[in-house]
Amino acid sequence: MREQLVAAALGLAVVTLQTSGGTAGGLFGLHPDLVLLFVLSTGMRHGETSGALWGIGLGFVEDTFSAGLPGANLLTKGLLGHAAGNLRERLDCDNPNTLAIVAAIATLLQGAAHLSLLEVFSAGSGVLAPFLGTIVPAAALNGALLPAAAYLRRSLQRWRAGRLAGSGA
Repeated sequence: MREQLVAAALGLAVVTLQTSGGTAGGLFGLHPDLVLLFVLSTGMRHGETSGALWGIGLGFVEDTFSAGLPGANLLTKGLLGHAAGNLRERLDCDNPNTLAIVAAIATLLQGAAHLSLLEVFSAGSGVLAPFLGTIVPAAALNGALLPAAAYLRRSLQRWRAGRLAGSGA
């Protein structure tokens, strides 16, 4: 129960950062998709259903508070969360290289889907230039951030376990 409350609080914090402009400056002008990274991580740790539900839920909240196409985040994050959960049994999801590749590919897929939807439902101005100029660098950034976040999570778990063992609990 405690782990679920922590995950819910973290999910809320991630959506708040993503939608409130907390990443306005970004890193070298790039904006990491924190919600996508959270959904991928949850899917790879807890399975398909968890990844899909978190993706749909957080995608819906993100769509509600952003000015993008309605339902685009709900759809893409739900599908990518399910796909990441499906990889849990097939790949070593604790390997940093696996995490980096999954995050980069998921970012590329989500970016391609968003640009395609914009091209179809809006006065599109092409897909290739924004894909190469924005999505590919964001995929590299997300590919670097997910292994780093997983390392921090494991370090905190080890620290907490050592602290609990030291206190005799």
